[in-house]
Amino acid sequence: MQDPALSQDPVLILGATGALGGAIARRLAPRMPVAVHGRCMDDRLLALAGEIGAQPAAADLTDGDQVAALFSAFPKLSALVFAAGRTFPHKLAHRTGWDVFQQQMDSQLKAVHLCLSTALPALRGRAGGARVLVLSTEFVLGMPPVKIAPYLAAKAAMTAYAQVVAQEWLPYGVRVQILAPGMVPSALTADMPQEYLDQVAAGMPEKRLTTADDVAGIAQFLLTPAADPLYGTIIPASRAARR
Repeated sequence: MQDPALSQDPVLILGATGALGGAIARRLAPRMPVAVHGRCMDDRLLALAGEIGAQPAAADLTDGDQVAALFSAFPKLSALVFAAGRTFPHKLAHRTGWDVFQQQMDSQLKAVHLCLSTALPALRGRAGGARVLVLSTEFVLGMPPVKIAPYLAAKAAMTAYAQVVAQEWLPYGVRVQILAPGMVPSALTADMPQEYLDQVAAGMPEKRLTTADDVAGIAQFLLTPAADPLYGTIIPASRAARR
């Protein structure tokens, strides 16, 4: 059954070939029209689109011309989900070259700025309002682990940007929500030793990591009118205990 506030116009999920973007796409597709984005039109993107009956679209989100071409295909959107990301080497900060920091800043802050700026005409003034969901990380809310400095710096910058836009876009009828997932098994954790992931899970109250489906369930809620008062608030989606 479609949510009437998200009916007809599609939800565009940026970064849908990742674990979180894919889980959100699968959760939303039975309820509303969905379009899924990947960096390139590869087998993963086409398989996901075919599986859930979604429109596929490809673009490098750090390239302004490609972003403009991407959004030209979507003159109206009910919602936009930014779940794009880029893997990085897990090293101590002082042993990480600036190029890695720059890649992360481009994949998060630059990409979200280009996408939101370009998407605004497709979102603003929509009857029933429109919604944007930006995926941050729980590590912006507390003491982070080591060896993620480039990723965390980029996520923190992107999150601050989203909090400002959440206020600026209220007059346009667009709510910007920020979701902060916990550590989820994904491409970003693929090079972490399994022993480390097991230790992290053992230290959590439920003895298991957050799943992509956990995050997708909260994402679905944040795209409904019931969540509108939470605009600009960093909402954790984690099975870790919070103080």
